[in-house]
Parts: sequence; C-alpha cells; structure tokens
Amino acid sequence: MQTFSVTSGPVVADYVTADREGELLRVLDAIGARVVVVGPAGNRVEITFVLDAENSNAAVTTADGTLTTFAGGFWPGVVVASSID
Repeated sequence: MQTFSVTSGPVVADYVTADREGELLRVLDAIGARVVVVGPAGNRVEITFVLDAENSNAAVTTADGTLTTFAGGFWPGVVVASSID
C-alpha cells in the first residue's frame, strides 16, 4: 500500500456548495480519504486529499469513481495522484 496526494481538476463550485460539502466529506471518508481540502473559494474549486492505494492508477480510479458518483454520474475535473514518500 502506498500513500498518494490526490487532486481533482478545477470544477464548478456548484458541485461543492455549502449544503453538499458535508455529503462530499462523508463520501470521501468512506473511501479512507483524509486531510481533505476544498478550495480556493470562487466559481472553480479543487479538492485535495490523501488516500492509500496499491498504485497511482488505483488512487485515480477510486477518487474519480467516487467523485463521479457523488456528482450524479459526471465529474468534470481530472483527478491526479502523486506519491507521498
């Protein structure tokens, strides 16, 4: 198992409105995400978090699938994972 820093591409802030942020945090907690940061404020936001996975492809697949499900079938941002030493 490796640890990755995962970052979504900038997405429209409507996906993470104040009333949905709690739901997003619960969904990310369910996959083991930690140190979640949503920001910066504005009309586009990025979501970054730490996730344990077998490799970067698994981290991206898990994060992208989770965010796509959260957004109702479409997540417009790219998810990138970089290893944390």
